[in-house]
Amino acid sequence: MKTSKDVCEALERIYITVHNRSDIQEVKCKGVSVIPEFHRLNKSRTVEMSKEELREKLREETERSQKRSSARKPVTNSRKQQKIAETARKQLPPQSPARKKREAELKKQQEQEQRAKQRQRKRGGSNIVYYVMLFALAAIIFAVLSVTVLFNTEKIIVEGESDYTDEQIIAASGLEGNENLVRLSLTGLPERMLDKLVTLDNVKVEKVFPSTIKITVERSVPMACFMYAGQSYVISHIGRVMSMDEREADCMRILGYKPADSVIVGGFIKAEDEEQDKLVKEISTAVEKAGIEDITTVNITDNLAIILSYQDRVEINIGSVLDIDQKMRIINELLFNGHIAETEHVTLDVSDTSRAIQRPITSAPIVVPEETEDTEEGEEGEGAETTENDGETPANA
Repeated sequence: MKTSKDVCEALERIYITVHNRSDIQEVKCKGVSVIPEFHRLNKSRTVEMSKEELREKLREETERSQKRSSARKPVTNSRKQQKIAETARKQLPPQSPARKKREAELKKQQEQEQRAKQRQRKRGGSNIVYYVMLFALAAIIFAVLSVTVLFNTEKIIVEGESDYTDEQIIAASGLEGNENLVRLSLTGLPERMLDKLVTLDNVKVEKVFPSTIKITVERSVPMACFMYAGQSYVISHIGRVMSMDEREADCMRILGYKPADSVIVGGFIKAEDEEQDKLVKEISTAVEKAGIEDITTVNITDNLAIILSYQDRVEINIGSVLDIDQKMRIINELLFNGHIAETEHVTLDVSDTSRAIQRPITSAPIVVPEETEDTEEGEEGEGAETTENDGETPANA
């Protein structure tokens, strides 16, 4: 039979276990017992509670505490879960020595694993710092070598067609062949070369690593000639003055062109009227596109009545540059498909593309044979044909 002392000790253990109170002093077995109200009302039941019921009670209490904590804040941290598990273990009755030993070993193993992970993280961080320092050092060494030992020029190559030799082009560039490609600046170099090489329209300088410089040149193509201050000048397709002697180039002469500034060889030219520059460019492009050669002069004095001269014997009025491509196709048809003889002097009017007009000026020279009866009759016939062609006739007649 259990004594009152045993009952008091059991109540004290239960109260401490359930309420997690280790500092309680109210439960006394001597004299009048001052037991909390809960134990006072459930005294007999608490005394008779078995170990299984006590464990079930503790499990339910743990679940309720976990639910309350999870309702306040979701538990996502494994450390918090471990803390809850440790709290639950503390609420259990005293364990056996073997179980305590196993838990101590488990805790020791977890601590060792955690320390190993910390050492690994520290080692990984130190490795990253080491790699960064190594990369920075390698970059510095490479940069120093790049501007001193590596990427020095070993050869200069010239590509493209021009009137200059490779040595002349390289000399105009100012390159000596021992430059470092990293430190070499190409800014403004093509422009300086164009100032010296007046018969080039374009110069391109490139670095070809590890040790080559490539110069690509483009020869100027004569587009037109014009007279200014009693001197003849040849200009290229980009409006650059190539030379001062039109006999050096086979190109059409522009009449009525007035430069805005003084003209120098190698410089670019502009007209007082910007519309004239556009006219010259459009006419030249249309003539090349139509495949018409031997255009000797182009008179642009009146931009609404532009006159072309073909071989100084066919005068062609094209009006304005409106529908210039269509007008050039008509001129090509009239010149090269039997409508005009190779020695005939005529005037063509193609200002209206719907109706081209041909006006004879002079006929081809006639060789007169010795005077005989047959030749006299022949001459009369030829004279009659010339008279019939004196009027205007459509170009397609």
